[in-house]
Amino acid sequence: MKHWIAAAAAMATTLTGCASMRTPMTEFATDYNRVIADTSNEMILLNIVRASRGEPTHYSALSSVSGNLAIEGTAGADLSGIIDDIDGGAEIGVSVRSAPSFQIIPLNTADFATGILRPVEPNVVALFLSQGWNENLLAALLVESVSCGGITYYNDLRGDEDRNPDRLYLDPDQTFGLGFETTDGGNTNEPIISMGADQATSLGMVLENLTDDYRVTVRRDDEGKAIFDVFQRSQQTLNITLSGSSRLTGCAVTALSPDDYELRSVEGVIYYLGEILRSGGGEMRTPGGDIVFRVPNSAPAGGHAIHVSHEGQSFFVEPANPGQRPRNRSSQVISLITQLIALQTASDALERSPSTLTIN
Repeated sequence: MKHWIAAAAAMATTLTGCASMRTPMTEFATDYNRVIADTSNEMILLNIVRASRGEPTHYSALSSVSGNLAIEGTAGADLSGIIDDIDGGAEIGVSVRSAPSFQIIPLNTADFATGILRPVEPNVVALFLSQGWNENLLAALLVESVSCGGITYYNDLRGDEDRNPDRLYLDPDQTFGLGFETTDGGNTNEPIISMGADQATSLGMVLENLTDDYRVTVRRDDEGKAIFDVFQRSQQTLNITLSGSSRLTGCAVTALSPDDYELRSVEGVIYYLGEILRSGGGEMRTPGGDIVFRVPNSAPAGGHAIHVSHEGQSFFVEPANPGQRPRNRSSQVISLITQLIALQTASDALERSPSTLTIN
C-alpha cells in the first residue's frame, strides 16, 4: 500500500510540474524576446539623441540569452513523516524561477563600420518596397541628393539657419513627392541552357564557369524526366521618380537613374534624424501633417513605445496607432533603421567582434 501511495504522489508531482512549467517557460521566452527588441530600439533612439548633440554613436547587441529555470516543489502535507501519513488530496505545486545569463557584444568590427557607413544598397531599398513599405517615407529618409540638368538638390528639412547657404535644397513637397521604381534589364525569359537528369552531375561545373548571375529551375518533360533550365537572372535598376509636386525646376525627366541620385548610409540616416531632433521644432512632418519622426521630452499621454535617458533628460517615442490621423510613424522609422542595420552590416560581425561582456 505504501508503494502505491508513493507512486501516486510522484506521478502527481510530475504531472503537476509539467502542467505548471508550460506557462512559465512560454512567458520567460516571450519576455526575453521583448527585452532583445526593447534593447535594439533603445540603442537606435539613444544614438539619434547622441547625434543630435554632436556626440559619437556607439552600437552593441545582445548576442545570446540563456534562460536557466530553477524548479521548486511544494506540497500541502509534511513529507518528512511516515509515508502512510501522506494525504492523498494534498496540493502539490511547482514554482519556477528564472536566472538568465546573456552576452552584450560591442559592434566595433571593421565589417560593421563598413556596413553602417556604406550608402544603403539599392537592392535593400527594393526589398523594403516589395514588403509594402511606403515609398515616399523611404525616399524622404534615404535619399541624400538628386541631380538633374547639371543641378544638385539636397534633401535636408532642417531649419534654414542650419543648412549650407551655398546649396540648393528640396522643399517639403518635393521631398515627400519622391518615390522609387524598379526597371527590368530586358533579359530574355528563355533558358540559356537546359540539361537532362543524366547530365545533373555536370550542372555544378557548368554553373561554376558562368560569370553572371543565374538561376536554375527544374521541370519535367513529357516522359516525366527532370530537366534543369538555367536562366540569366534579370538585372533590375532602382530609379527615383519625380511626380507631381516633386518635379524639379528645369528638369524634364520623371525618373532619375542611379547616376543621378545618392542614398544615405544608415549612420547618415541616424545623424540626419539627430539634426532634425536638434533643429527647429524637433520633428519631421509631411506636408499633409503626418508625423515622420518626433521625440518628445515628456511622456506622451497615450503611453510610449520607446524611452531612453541621456545626461539627465528623457526622450520618448510614441507607439504606432494605425487608426490615428494624422499618422505618427516614429516607431516605424526606428524599426526601419533596425532592419537597415541588419541588412547593411556583415552577418559575421557579431561572431568576430572582439570584446564580449557576459553577465550572469
